[in-house]
Amino acid sequence: MVSEWNGENCRALRGAFRMTQRQFADKIGVNVRTLKKWEAGKLPGVECQAALDTMLSGASEDVAKAFRRLRPDDPEEDAVDRRQMLALLGGLTAIGLGADIDRAQWLLSGAGRPDSWALERIRSTLHEAMLLDDALGSPAAQGMVVAQQQLTEAMLGDCPAGLRAAMLSLHAEWVGLAGALAWDQNDYVTAARLYNLGRDIAHEAEDSDGAGYMLAGLSQLAIWQGKPRIAVDHAVAARSWVAQSADFGLRAYVAMRTAEAYATAGQRRACLDALEEATRAMDGVAVELSPADSRAYYVSQPFLESYRGQCFSLLGDAAEAVEASRRAIAAIEPTRTRDLALTLLELERALIQVGDIDEAAAVVGQAADLTQRNRSPRLSGAIRDGRKALSPWAGSRAVQDLDARLAARDIVAV
Repeated sequence: MVSEWNGENCRALRGAFRMTQRQFADKIGVNVRTLKKWEAGKLPGVECQAALDTMLSGASEDVAKAFRRLRPDDPEEDAVDRRQMLALLGGLTAIGLGADIDRAQWLLSGAGRPDSWALERIRSTLHEAMLLDDALGSPAAQGMVVAQQQLTEAMLGDCPAGLRAAMLSLHAEWVGLAGALAWDQNDYVTAARLYNLGRDIAHEAEDSDGAGYMLAGLSQLAIWQGKPRIAVDHAVAARSWVAQSADFGLRAYVAMRTAEAYATAGQRRACLDALEEATRAMDGVAVELSPADSRAYYVSQPFLESYRGQCFSLLGDAAEAVEASRRAIAAIEPTRTRDLALTLLELERALIQVGDIDEAAAVVGQAADLTQRNRSPRLSGAIRDGRKALSPWAGSRAVQDLDARLAARDIVAV
């Protein structure tokens, strides 16, 4: 554990990973000039300190050992265990357990028998952690998610039989959310491991909805890895598990994921059929869902329009893609920062297809502006990809203006 990420610690971590400054900056999602300032002595901001914490916590044991060898002596090293416990208790405080230290330590140790009250309190924080991730990026939610993973695992140690299935499902959801954070940080190996673990735990709980939700995450991960046929495999499996679910929000979400997988694989008819299925499922969805209503509580009409635009763009139906993405952007809640930014980047792809380069460059700039709030490494990478797509028009005024705009954002490496 690092009490403060100063220049020496930053250099030690980069050395442990054996990365150049450019590689390390890209991994974190900052401009290489910013990294050079850190290594020269300027302290990273709060969000970047969290990103460095996350990078170290996800490192292999070999990298962690190399980091300990390379970093300067830390007089606080002997206090690591104490600080880790305080961090966990801090996570418990966020859900209303930390005020009772004896109860918190009891739950963390797994020595007691958890009750339904504790289970429901911890479940209620899933929503908050997801909102933090979507609005501010995975570093903002990392600490809470780590604490809840450990807590729910400890609670399973002596769980009453009547609560065990619910406790397993809850633990699976926290494991799956940890997978989503790893995916956001471009750690696909860890994300896949956690999604698969979450699916296995959900199956142990005989939770078909939970298993389908994890499989939908695996499908999305495969798309980002450029494996469309594997994405289809996972999406079809997810669809089969939730086909009879009473959770219409989840059914709509899985159908959207399935449509995206089919579009990525170039299967037009199957994609359009899945979009129709999502539209029908949305008829059973309340105007505004809560986590108590659905695992996919964030599903909404703008969410569907965003997927529709993405699928049409992948299928080459550019005009329809532009219209759908515009509808989504106009209606997405401002607090859903990353969703809004990624939909802007989907609009960019469709605008390039219809030949509107000026507006394509402008929407990439709008997405980049949102990184002032959201420190998602995945979003930063998508913005860089969006700029690369405009490379044939690098000499145009619109793209030159975009480059100037991106250069002002430390999170974007130009």
